[in-house]
Amino acid sequence: MRLMYIESSLKKRCQRILDENGGHIADQSSRILLEDPLLKDLQSPLEFISKNWRDPLTPALMKLSCEAVGGQPEATHEVALSLSLMNLSFFVWDDIVDNTVYKSFKPTLFGKFGEGPALIIGGLASAKAFSILNELDIDIKKRQAVTKLIWSLWAKMGTAEKVNLSSRRQTASSNKLWVIKTEATDLETCLKLGATLGDGSDEEVNQLGKYGLNFGVILELWKDYMVSINLTFELAEKIRDNRLPYSLLWAREQSENLQKKLEKLATTESIQPSDIKEVVEHVLATEPLKNIMKHIRTSTKKAKGCLSGLEVNDSTKTLNFFVEAQAQLFIESLSVLQV
Repeated sequence: MRLMYIESSLKKRCQRILDENGGHIADQSSRILLEDPLLKDLQSPLEFISKNWRDPLTPALMKLSCEAVGGQPEATHEVALSLSLMNLSFFVWDDIVDNTVYKSFKPTLFGKFGEGPALIIGGLASAKAFSILNELDIDIKKRQAVTKLIWSLWAKMGTAEKVNLSSRRQTASSNKLWVIKTEATDLETCLKLGATLGDGSDEEVNQLGKYGLNFGVILELWKDYMVSINLTFELAEKIRDNRLPYSLLWAREQSENLQKKLEKLATTESIQPSDIKEVVEHVLATEPLKNIMKHIRTSTKKAKGCLSGLEVNDSTKTLNFFVEAQAQLFIESLSVLQV
């Protein structure tokens, strides 16, 4: 089953919001390592990153969070660039840990260049991020708050990865759901940083952080579901390595036929396309979309509730619209399928 994405007016509007608020920093973060003359010997993998990785979401949400509390958006530039580079590190390293060679029919950095170069690029991205943070020209109190939030993010992401690794042989979908919610910490941190840099109150920082956490859960569930029903190399790899996504774990708990099929594949040397198609058919028979939509609607309601106590301005209106749009965008992305 291949997912055919639709360029709807809603999707175009959301993309415009991202590009207007985070496009410049997204472009800068994707090429900052490539343009460093000290890294000319790593040109090939850095060119691959520059062409295949772009993160407008992080800088856009940080800017909007800052503006939501009355702050000046330029105050977020360096921190947003740094966090975007850290996300690049997490992105690359996660593929190594999960042994992900392909995503959406394309090779990952790890898949194309191997573990060594991927480890190096991930490390360089974080080193660059921290060098940028080290040069921040902000008061000591705000610097301490930023440092604390960044360290908390790294600690939580590390813990989530540890749990993810240790729970691969466990069958409960609830374990994977916990990991998904923990990995959404990156957007929680993003929104908290924006509000902190905008001189928001403790309450505003916490509420915008909760908004980011729930927004992150929505995006993680969306990504997880796509992998669970998509006939790609990525799904075959996850089944082979027993790294099942949440939706597949949940479906296995509902279907004896799926459970038996996965047990059989666990002892099979080679997983064929027909096997993946059968797995996806079993998954869809359990109607996992209803379960995912329940979680997405719950997270959407929580995120919108976090904005209710903030002063209404253009940025809070944009944040409200943006999280409301995700459920519809998710459905639109599933509207045309090829089996």
